[in-house]
Amino acid sequence: MPAPRTSPLAKPAFSAPAAGQPTPSTSPSEPTQTAQPPQQPQPPVTKLPENTEVAINVPKPAIPPTNPVDETAQRASWVRDFSGGDCFYASLTSQTVSAVAIEGFATAVQPFEQMLNDFRSRFHLEPDINVRLIDQKQCEVTNLLRVLDRNQVDSPQLVLDRTSVPDGAPISGTLTTHGGLVSNVMLIDHRGIAFNLDDRIVEQTDKANFNIPIGLGAADKAAGKALPQIMLVITGPKDIQAAMFSRPTPVAELLPKIIEEIGADGSQFSATAKYFRLGG
Repeated sequence: MPAPRTSPLAKPAFSAPAAGQPTPSTSPSEPTQTAQPPQQPQPPVTKLPENTEVAINVPKPAIPPTNPVDETAQRASWVRDFSGGDCFYASLTSQTVSAVAIEGFATAVQPFEQMLNDFRSRFHLEPDINVRLIDQKQCEVTNLLRVLDRNQVDSPQLVLDRTSVPDGAPISGTLTTHGGLVSNVMLIDHRGIAFNLDDRIVEQTDKANFNIPIGLGAADKAAGKALPQIMLVITGPKDIQAAMFSRPTPVAELLPKIIEEIGADGSQFSATAKYFRLGG
């Protein structure tokens, strides 16, 4: 199995088109002299004002700049709706008027290369994109994240103390949610197996902590490679019954049940996922 990795996308350089067009010039033609019969005296020719061409150079009214709030909302919506394939999820993690950061999951970098090019064409801004390469057996996670992302409610804030964990060492961090909400926490390993971590979370007044030792099996340990792991948190007004499992369960079996239960309940749930590598 190739070593998973976090792959920041390269930013290809590009240049702006040349500005300005040459201005055509005209010159009056010389009058042609011919023999004419005697005529009545003509009134003198009135001379044109010297500044007749000024109106051509009057600048067009300036287009009002896009409202920054509208622009940021458009970017977030664009990232949320971008189609990168079956095993793909991307979220806009931070942005200002002049900078955007995007993070996502996929089994390959190519969909994010396309996202970078399309985003740059659409918004004339080059985003910073970090790709978390996961295993095919973990792909059901991306489907759940896309489904819950449509709710557009605040996601739980999950912070890992490190993203590279030696075999047998603990994975630690903090989880913060809004008051009154309940979280279900699980680990999705590189084989696509989910482990319930609810009883390993230590709740405090304004946040929850965790410090959970984690190790690889003998075969994975012998391979000597860092393997992708995902911590997944689903938050809502109450526990999800399908997420209160006790035995390790394949995500291909577990997560569709969770999605179905959330859809039938009608309540607003949100989710977040963080990636780390184990072993190696």
